[in-house]
Amino acid sequence: MGFLSRIFPAPLATRMEEQRQQWVRIPDISPALRHLLETPLPDFTTEVTSVPWLAFDFETSGLDANTHRVLSIGSVIAEKGQIKLASAQHQYISSDNPVNAHSAVINHITPEMLRDGVALDEAMEVLFTRLIGRVAVVHGKMVEGAFINAWLRMRYGREGLPLLWIDTLELERRHQQATRNVHNDFRLSSIRRHYQLPDYPAHHALCDAVATAELLLAQVHANGNDLPLSAFLCD
Repeated sequence: MGFLSRIFPAPLATRMEEQRQQWVRIPDISPALRHLLETPLPDFTTEVTSVPWLAFDFETSGLDANTHRVLSIGSVIAEKGQIKLASAQHQYISSDNPVNAHSAVINHITPEMLRDGVALDEAMEVLFTRLIGRVAVVHGKMVEGAFINAWLRMRYGREGLPLLWIDTLELERRHQQATRNVHNDFRLSSIRRHYQLPDYPAHHALCDAVATAELLLAQVHANGNDLPLSAFLCD
């Protein structure tokens, strides 16, 4: 199994169920979150492609979730090893705060694009609804995870939502460490080139979500399509 030999033990499911029960006891928890947390966990021993994924990406005004904000969210569903492009969704997030010049240079998101965007609360409800029964797939969980936690703290005064995560960046890090061939370049575009995947425009939430789903499929194929979900999960 190479870099994917780190199989999560059975107690992970027990721990997640306990955490889910704590969350659903919150009196004002949203309908989408309640549905997400009450939906049974998948069998961790089933093949990873047999479990539906939601690949998603946040474009943000910076990397500090406490001071910066989410500008857009893109997501796409993958089922049975196929990316469902018809499911692709992209939302700009409205805000009264101005877009800083640095982030505009990187992701080309201007105030005009955000003017007709949705509120962050609404966008999070959509994201959690799309995550129901699916594994969260991202490239660099430290970003999406931090901004989700920041929203949860603001909304519920707590963080650490018990989601199942697959992080394509973490998978590549494990691979490089296992093969002792460390490049320390974990950018989505660079790793995609390693798997001979085409270049896509960077720093667009939907493009990056699709690119991440494609990368995970390539990583799965490179390490054996019959590996279980547990082999791909990250902390």
